Formats: sequence, structure tokens, C-alpha cells
Amino acid sequence: MLKQRLPVAVGHFASVPWIPNYTGADAWPVSLLRCESSGVRELALQGRVDITPMAVADWFDMGDSWRRLDNWGISFREKAESVCLFSPRPIEDLHLAEIAICDQTTSSVRILQALLKGKYGLGIGPWRRNVNVHEATTPRLLIQNEAVEERARKRFPYVYDLGREWHEWQGTPVVTAVWVYHASVDPSDVEAMRQLLADSMARYRADPLAAVTSHRTRFRWTSTIEEIVALHRNFEYELQEEASYGLDRMRAILPRRVEGFDIAHHQSLVLPEVEEEQVGLGTRK
Repeated sequence: MLKQRLPVAVGHFASVPWIPNYTGADAWPVSLLRCESSGVRELALQGRVDITPMAVADWFDMGDSWRRLDNWGISFREKAESVCLFSPRPIEDLHLAEIAICDQTTSSVRILQALLKGKYGLGIGPWRRNVNVHEATTPRLLIQNEAVEERARKRFPYVYDLGREWHEWQGTPVVTAVWVYHASVDPSDVEAMRQLLADSMARYRADPLAAVTSHRTRFRWTSTIEEIVALHRNFEYELQEEASYGLDRMRAILPRRVEGFDIAHHQSLVLPEVEEEQVGLGTRK
């Protein structure tokens, strides 16, 4: 472990899929910044983070100022079990449907839009943030811990793993995020971060049960230790050539804008006007 403190802020994803990358990270000689994937773009634009995992949808947009940190990232092929669409009815029946979207997602919501339109030929309806966990009538896209917990509840008759759906459609893995660093970071600090990640992965692989147990003690999620260790086997953390093909397909296919959010925003603007018009008609009777 490095002893000299590095003058960099490093993004820390605390959700369970990322445990292997951060095993022993409390001892890293850096400033760790807790964040979700949906918040990294803003942190990057504000200059508050130097090295971090970044959703590929954001990385595609950020240009050459953010460079990949070797081949570190997270990808999955055929199944993820932590990036899922849960629905009370078949996906073919979700034409123009309202869908609830968890707050953390950046890339996955674009993957879902591409699947609904490109694979299933469906129209996009309003998509809304802030999933109500207590109701089970609205289809919802959940990722990471929320997806793992919802799978355990077994409330929805239709569960679509976006990794499997994408692989059936495009024949490549899904890459949800890559580790990146800002171009201004000193090369020696980049190299030190490479070593920290490699050391963390080595510690995890030496004793995954201990790594997951430590994380569960700190963050108190509900799944069993064994379930999360099994979940990690779905992921590739050192991305290989096949994942590079997946990145190329995602860059070509993923939409820049999320239509469902645009539709929901438009509805929030026009609905009050409709209500006022209806009130006026009622008054004239």
C-alpha cells in the first residue's frame, strides 16, 4: 500500500457491484468522495473529482479531457442481476407506458430506451424518477442495490435483465461504467491509482467473503454474503476485447437524450393548463 498521500479526489461508488474495486479503500492515501453514477458528471464539470468510475453515457459526452484508466470498469454479458426492468405485464405491452426510474441510473436508462425502441419497436411514454418502493403496479428500472433487493422480494411476474436483453439483441457485453481520470492529473498519480485498484482487486480475490462481509457490516444491506459474492461473478472488472466491442456498439446506439424524461417534463408543463381549461368550461355551464 502506498504511504505518500496523493493530491487527488477519487469517486467512491458504495453500491454492492463495486465492492471488488474498493476492497481496503479506507486505507487509500486519497480523498474519497462518495457519489452515485448519476452525480459524477456534475462533479466532473465542477472540478471536484479527479479520478472516478464514470457512466459510459457521460464519458462518451465528456470528450478527450477524461481518459480511461487502463481497462478498469464494469461490464456484464448475458446477465447482471443488478440492472433490471421489473414489470407487472410483459415488455411487449409497455408501448407508451409510464416507467419509474431509480435516481442512480445514467447509462442503464439509455440502454432501456434503445431496447424498447430498437429491439421491441415500442413507443416511449413518460419516465419519472423517485421509485415508490411500496407499490408494485408501475414498471420500474432499478440498478445496483435496489435491483438486488427487488429481485429478492419476487413481487413482479416479469423481470428483464438488461444484460441478457442487450446480448440477445447486439451480441456484445454491456459496459455500464469505466474508470477515468482528468487529463490534468499528474501521470505519477495516475500510475499510483492503477496500483491501488490492482491491490484492491487482489485483496478481494484472495478472500471475497471477507470483503463482502466488511461492506455489509458498514452499509447494512439485506442480501446474504453468498448472494453478493455470486453476483460479482456476473461482472468483468478488467475489461477485455469483447467489452471493447460492447463499448463501440453502445457509443453507436445509445441515445443522447432520454425521451421518457422529456415527455414527463412536457406533461408537467401542459397538464396544469388543461386543468384550468376544464375548470373554465365547468364554470360556463
